Amino acid sequence: MSKEYLDDIVYAKFISYMKKALLHKRIDYLRNQDYLRRKEMNISENDCVVLSITDSTMQSFFDFNSNEIRLTRLKYALEKLTKKQQKVIYLNYKKKMTLKSIGKELNISTKAAEQLKARAIEKLRKYMEDLK
Repeated sequence: MSKEYLDDIVYAKFISYMKKALLHKRIDYLRNQDYLRRKEMNISENDCVVLSITDSTMQSFFDFNSNEIRLTRLKYALEKLTKKQQKVIYLNYKKKMTLKSIGKELNISTKAAEQLKARAIEKLRKYMEDLK
């Protein structure tokens, strides 16, 4: 056999090998896309919020200073507070109750209500800074 003929056979085998490799690569890609689509459908709304907040790759594409993003971050941070701290924040800011009346409602002293509020605000501040 001539050298030229052998080179053609090697080249043909290489092309055949590459076609098969590309075909399998495409099959793997399509399977992975299908897997991601199925997994994405199973993610809860809370998980989506957490992912969108903690995903640093998207920060260059979106304005994270918008009110909607800040509210989402605040809701996430509020969920991290204890039930008593959430109640104090809710009663103080939403219901516009004084710390004295909050203390009476929760059966704690005014000073304890003040300390709960201070700790809650500090936790909120820390969570909001960590989520940036």
